[in-house]
Amino acid sequence: MFRIEKMQPENFPFAVELANTMGWNMGEIDFAFNLKMDPDGCFILKQNSRAVGIATCINYGKVGWFGNLIIQEGYRRRGAGTLLVNHAVKHLRNAGVATVGIYAYPHLIKFYGDIGFQPNAEFIVLKAKTISPQRSEGNNDNIKPLTTQQIVQAIKLDAGCFGAKREKLLEPILKNKNNCCFVVEERKGILGFAAAKVYDEMAEIGPLVCRGNFESIAETLLLNVFTRLSGLETYACLPSSATRLVDAASRAGFKEEFKMTRMFLGSPVQKDCIYLPESLERG
Repeated sequence: MFRIEKMQPENFPFAVELANTMGWNMGEIDFAFNLKMDPDGCFILKQNSRAVGIATCINYGKVGWFGNLIIQEGYRRRGAGTLLVNHAVKHLRNAGVATVGIYAYPHLIKFYGDIGFQPNAEFIVLKAKTISPQRSEGNNDNIKPLTTQQIVQAIKLDAGCFGAKREKLLEPILKNKNNCCFVVEERKGILGFAAAKVYDEMAEIGPLVCRGNFESIAETLLLNVFTRLSGLETYACLPSSATRLVDAASRAGFKEEFKMTRMFLGSPVQKDCIYLPESLERG
């Protein structure tokens, strides 16, 4: 019989090993970060005393995000995945979450659809072994490194686009001096910002948030990030509809790894903006 327990730090080695059978390039630091974001939202699935699956979710108030669902091969197709998803959704609902989001692989769209999630938008996950920086034809005068004083404004902009305030997620990313963060600011305030999390030999771009239809600004933000990540293996997740950004990434050396579909259980929350997720597992 399956049972679900809260993930503990001693479970991190198992979680990393299991997650990386999917090629997710995760480390213990990732699960530690998820656990810090929502201490009650990370789960281990056990069959008797044997750990056989994991799932994580995070509560942002009225919006929650679900990710990192994986079951060991020999224990799939027995209802374990549905059990974990429903357990996570119940946890989020009990915390006051009205809408739950996920990024789903194409072969899992029906699985999540049967639970009640509805497709919302298509995304492309890209990877560059090394980036070839491209010059921007736009005006770079207003694009500068993000300052500590602008973090509150960036979080407010993100909340307007994402649908919930994510300061507990964004503050550690935007304040980390090892990361790469740019902002576009005019007299009326911030129009957009972009961040990339930088590790020893790799980087992950996101979030990138830009108001309205300012795709040229979003592109220039992205190109500025590219210049800072030269020499690093880099990942990015772009909306398929943002063809200008996808083309810019392609010129810089990014290749498509796979596609994902953003789905929501509850009313869709993303607003009219250009939006690159922080990560697939945290939204």
